[in-house]
Amino acid sequence: MRLRSAAYACILLACTADEPEPHPLPEVDVAALGAGLREQLEPVLASANATPADPAHTGKAGMLMQAYSQHALAVPFLERARALAPGELRWHYYLGVSLAELGRHTAAQESFRACLQLDPEMTSARVRLADSLMAVDKVEESLDLYRSASKEVPNNPRFRYGLGRAATATGNSEEALENLQQAVQLAPSYGVAHYALAMAYRDRGAEADSQRHIELFEAHKSEEPPLSDPLLQAVQSLRVSASEYLQRGVEAKAAGKTEEAVRLHLRALEEDPALLTARVNLMILYGESKRVEAAEEQYRTCLDLGLESAELHYNYGVVAYGTGQAKEAKDAFRKALDMNPNHALANHNLGQMLEEDGRFDEAMQMYRRALANRPDHALSHYKLGMLWVRKRRAPEAVLAFQEAIKDSSDRRPTYLFSLAGAELASGNRDRAAQHFQQARQEAARYGQVDLIARIDQALQAMDSRRQ
Repeated sequence: MRLRSAAYACILLACTADEPEPHPLPEVDVAALGAGLREQLEPVLASANATPADPAHTGKAGMLMQAYSQHALAVPFLERARALAPGELRWHYYLGVSLAELGRHTAAQESFRACLQLDPEMTSARVRLADSLMAVDKVEESLDLYRSASKEVPNNPRFRYGLGRAATATGNSEEALENLQQAVQLAPSYGVAHYALAMAYRDRGAEADSQRHIELFEAHKSEEPPLSDPLLQAVQSLRVSASEYLQRGVEAKAAGKTEEAVRLHLRALEEDPALLTARVNLMILYGESKRVEAAEEQYRTCLDLGLESAELHYNYGVVAYGTGQAKEAKDAFRKALDMNPNHALANHNLGQMLEEDGRFDEAMQMYRRALANRPDHALSHYKLGMLWVRKRRAPEAVLAFQEAIKDSSDRRPTYLFSLAGAELASGNRDRAAQHFQQARQEAARYGQVDLIARIDQALQAMDSRRQ
């Protein structure tokens, strides 16, 4: 019996000698964290330091950081937990989620594949693997995973949307359309699915259907159905929510209570310094109240925290432009487009600034890019039309203004006036007169006195030419 125990000990030593040492327990500047995370994290870190070989406490620290969107901090803790317990699925999964959030998709794919080796039926890991593959253009493999998940759970709108995206990328328009239609039927307020469906209809020439889904996207752009994910729900349940402060801050801003909105956003950031939406909103609030330095500080803080995003750069560009900082605004819009070339409003705004600089051909290119991603953006159609007028290309201007007048805002009278002028330049006097009259009626409804005077002058000039 003693001999068998010794032999077993030798075998165990041989096995463990070949295993890599787990990552050392990471160091964290706890004082730099938000109050909510700090209070929860300190006792967990104390336990992790007291029992460094126990993956539970180290992993719990990583879960807490993930819950507060501190993914860069979470990764080394989750890597250590995985090294200590490689057979425990959750550490592979949590690590994959944080790596994907950081854009490290190749490493994330390895983690999700490890999950599927441990549990081939883990649908959430399969879908996240498919998402990560799509992010690095491994479309065919992603498509296979989405198809598999959709067969197993046919009524899940997230799977249908993913399958629709992947099918679009591979040129299978019929499969894409079918799955995107099912996605919005299953989840009528699924914003990005409506947008993808709108683009699919547009590519088929179904403009009315495309416009209907663009409007639904605008109404629900931030909404999506939940993915059944018990592991991630366990992480999310750890968080002391900053969302209530953020929501109250948004409501205060909508009510015109700027100082109250600022206070509530700052309180949200005390709970979660990495809450990007709160920082962007605060930057906008400071910009609107001409507190330029405070707005710039929020922008720099986001960059220092690694919270860079297209929306961050775009909104800073808007703030900078509104405060007369043209160079900073252009740089910000370009950075937004570096991160998301399809950002319609960043394309439009940069186009407008290029037009102001007299770089008209470049401006036209930017407006076209904006419209490729937001076909309903009336202001881009109008700006494009005005540039065609400048080039004395009246027929092209007419087409652009005809798209612009689909707008229902108080800008529509101006768009109608411009359409009338382009029709007149094209020799369509009757249509021009009709649009001038329509523009005058709508301008009167909005009390646009200066525009009414310009329309009257145009109508008088038409009458004098007839005489």
